[in-house]
Amino acid sequence: MGFLDKIKAGIKSITEGSDASGLKNEWTKDRVVTLKTQPDTLDELKAAVDVTDPGSVAAYWLYSVLGLTVDFDAGMSMMKYLFADIEPFGRGFTEGGGAGRAGWDPYFNDRLRDNDYRWLPRAYFKGAVAANGFTPAEPLEVELHYNAPNTETINGQSLKQLGRLNIVYWIMSNAAGNKVNITLSKFDGSDRWYVTSGTSCSAVFYDQRAGLTAEAKAKLYS
Repeated sequence: MGFLDKIKAGIKSITEGSDASGLKNEWTKDRVVTLKTQPDTLDELKAAVDVTDPGSVAAYWLYSVLGLTVDFDAGMSMMKYLFADIEPFGRGFTEGGGAGRAGWDPYFNDRLRDNDYRWLPRAYFKGAVAANGFTPAEPLEVELHYNAPNTETINGQSLKQLGRLNIVYWIMSNAAGNKVNITLSKFDGSDRWYVTSGTSCSAVFYDQRAGLTAEAKAKLYS
């Protein structure tokens, strides 16, 4: 196949299976992503995640945040692998809302040690509800909701200017309905997707304890 044939094939693929920006149609719908494994190490994560699928990256990002509550070093190594530090092009890896500062916000160390907060990431997985102490069903599943307005806005700002294609999903907690946006991006010449929203981790730890009954709180620590 010559270059022109490849170009024609690429155009046909875009028009038949993608929207105008190049996002596959299957990505621009609400979807449930099943985690095929529960990796304990970075190498196991690399074998499990499909970095060419933004939904897979988003789901394993949430899993990595959950990992912080079990094994901080392993969870952090997974998060760093899935995250692209694009400070020259936007916000960097800033957790906790520290404007202009990349890195880990120390106050999260206290939250990760406190049982009142450690359960919060679990509530974003399917099947995790107050009645079972927010213990997700297995295999782990994450329901991703396509955020069309945010996706279109960000692509309008960076697709042509920076060669960065973006997609935004939101996930919802089963505790008190908190919604968290996860922005993912890939760059021209690459099929790999990265998480590029530096505040999604802090949002997952948003305090939702007020929405729990005394019975539900008791089940968290039983």
